[in-house]
Amino acid sequence: MRNQKDLLESVLGKIENNLKNDINADELSEDFSLSSVHLQRLFKQAFNKSVGAYIRSRKLSASIRDLLYSGLNVQDIALEYGFSYEQAYILSFRREFGFTPGDLRRNRYLVKTTLPLKPFGQMSMYENYFLVGSIINEKYIDDSYFSLIKNHFNTVTPQNNLKPILLTSNRGGAYNWDYADQMVNRVLENGIPVHGHVLVWHDWTPEWLTKGTKAEVDDNLKNYITDVLTHYHGRINSWDVVNEAIRDNLSAVETTGDWKKCLRADSPWYKALGANYIETAFRAAREAAPDITLYYNDYGLEYPRKADAVWKMINDINNRYKKETGQERNLIEGLGIQSHYNIKNFDENKVRSSLRKFTILNIELSISELDITTSAYEEGEGKDIVMTEHDAAVQAFVYSRLFKLYREYAPYISRVTMWGIDDHNSWLSAGNPCLFDRYLIPKKAFNAVFNTAK
Repeated sequence: MRNQKDLLESVLGKIENNLKNDINADELSEDFSLSSVHLQRLFKQAFNKSVGAYIRSRKLSASIRDLLYSGLNVQDIALEYGFSYEQAYILSFRREFGFTPGDLRRNRYLVKTTLPLKPFGQMSMYENYFLVGSIINEKYIDDSYFSLIKNHFNTVTPQNNLKPILLTSNRGGAYNWDYADQMVNRVLENGIPVHGHVLVWHDWTPEWLTKGTKAEVDDNLKNYITDVLTHYHGRINSWDVVNEAIRDNLSAVETTGDWKKCLRADSPWYKALGANYIETAFRAAREAAPDITLYYNDYGLEYPRKADAVWKMINDINNRYKKETGQERNLIEGLGIQSHYNIKNFDENKVRSSLRKFTILNIELSISELDITTSAYEEGEGKDIVMTEHDAAVQAFVYSRLFKLYREYAPYISRVTMWGIDDHNSWLSAGNPCLFDRYLIPKKAFNAVFNTAK
């Protein structure tokens, strides 16, 4: 006898494959040899909505692609999705979204679509390799985005809300936990683990933390790390302790010498405490929370010189710590590899070489911030445009190559986190870098990632 989960997954698959046909609960119950009442009860218990309401919402949501990207008139689209006449489609569309199909075509409104339900998210196909994650923020906590996170991702990193300036903007131990706690708790309540980002960074840090005598700043650093890790003890089990400490454009001479000469001299932590602030931060984190995994996080690690500097830093700190303590456990136990690529300059061989280099450190690796843009680097949300077929295909190819590479190195990789869900809300929106477009419709890139898992 088919179990309930398999049955519901088959029902959802049947619905998804027949959005342009007449399909209803009676036909589904007949196809799966059970009563319509029993099917309705199972569906309602699992998804808190009726079969009919879900089918109608999915048909309307699926029709958005045709409205935006095809030359079909509204009547043709209505008939294609099984509505008996145009006005029935327009009326249902208005009830669902608050405006007509014509309004959407003219104004390109953002739409909260109904996504395909997935009892087992598609990214769970990677569960034997690594976790696949998403960021969470003020926008993504909204139900339409959050349901997508629950259906497709199995780990989450708060994008900004755990950064120092949002947790403590005032001296004297005054912390602003409320909003970060709401976000973290909601994620955990849904069974999704949270990775903490970030404790020590040259940016997004209130000035008072790095001002004062060297002894005062040292105390600030240790106290802040202790306070945050104590507050989130038992809830967040891995953290980016230090972020982006190595500078760009290193020379060959610099990377053959002492890694400390490769640090960002503009970091307020470096100015106050010198190069030792990194090791001080990790030791404070280990003392405050000995049971969590401590990460260093940085970008540009596909470039050999920067990768060399980071490798030397981690290796030096870990070797010194193990020699001092007499234990085999590393102090820096993980490396977050930010991965902001562009389709025009993506070099798979550089990425592969970088991964190979870091595996020698015998630490946990994570692809901490993944997105792939199709245009020149430009920060800012809300700049997405309709992608060309060529760019969409090339972007999908690059995502596919990356995930194939990650599978090869899966014994070393614990998670791959997408740095954004949809193109419209991405920090690099102009480059349409995400797996979903602004209407939360899966792109070719999403399908490429999914198919790579098979």
